[in-house]
Amino acid sequence: MTARRAVGRTATARRVAVTGSQSGIGLAVRRRLEAAGTQVIGVDLPGKGAEVEADLSAKSGRAAAVYALLKRSRGVLHGVVANAGVESRDAALTFGVNYHGVVELLDGLRPALAKARRAAAVVTVSHAVMITPGLRNAAATALLAGRDRRAALLAGPGPGASYAVSKLAVARWIRRHAPTPAWAGSGISLNGICPGVVQTPLLEKALADRFKGRVIAAMPKPVGEVSRPDDLAGIFEFLLSPDARFIVGQLLVADGGVESLWRELDWPQPWDISIARFLLKLTRAS
Repeated sequence: MTARRAVGRTATARRVAVTGSQSGIGLAVRRRLEAAGTQVIGVDLPGKGAEVEADLSAKSGRAAAVYALLKRSRGVLHGVVANAGVESRDAALTFGVNYHGVVELLDGLRPALAKARRAAAVVTVSHAVMITPGLRNAAATALLAGRDRRAALLAGPGPGASYAVSKLAVARWIRRHAPTPAWAGSGISLNGICPGVVQTPLLEKALADRFKGRVIAAMPKPVGEVSRPDDLAGIFEFLLSPDARFIVGQLLVADGGVESLWRELDWPQPWDISIARFLLKLTRAS
């Protein structure tokens, strides 16, 4: 089924917006959803063939994408897959797509999700937030506060530094917002999926880098192979479904076991909180 035919479905079909819809994980998710009868409204760069063409690295592009998605969906969305991402030494570009391109789209589309009464948003994060050595929490905190230049400075000059920071910031954003009245309280489940190495155009670019290519090649493969986009599409489909409505604010690692192999004792950890602090939190939450 082609993308254009999917858009012509009736108003009763579930509508899901997918960014980065024309290649890699986004395309695999798109095809999986369309095969199940879902109307997919794709978002990608101009010339890629998506229903909505937009450059998510620019604020104007993000605003245009939100406007076009609301118009095409008639103001009601049953799901959003915020999947578009880049890895670049240009921190502004990386932050623009990977962080602001997620947050601003989800903020702008949240009312359309709320109108569906039962909806879901799923973000493609990365296991980089768990396994990147020297990842600086202060850089992600700065990005969350809208201080992009400081975030870039704190991230450091290393290859992939701004990418890991952008993904950590968006992971923290998910955790912060998912259980709030605006999201869970409005019937919208918000979660992230953290893939490992996936056979996508982004991987091909990384493998061409002398340093990153060697690191990727040396990474363990507990499952015995590197995943393909189709291997992950079903996870997105599940988190978008009503069956997953009690999964809220979680980061599902889908890296074939790399994170658990390297950090088997790091999680779960007991909650280091006193009874007094716990009761205070309980009182404030009720």
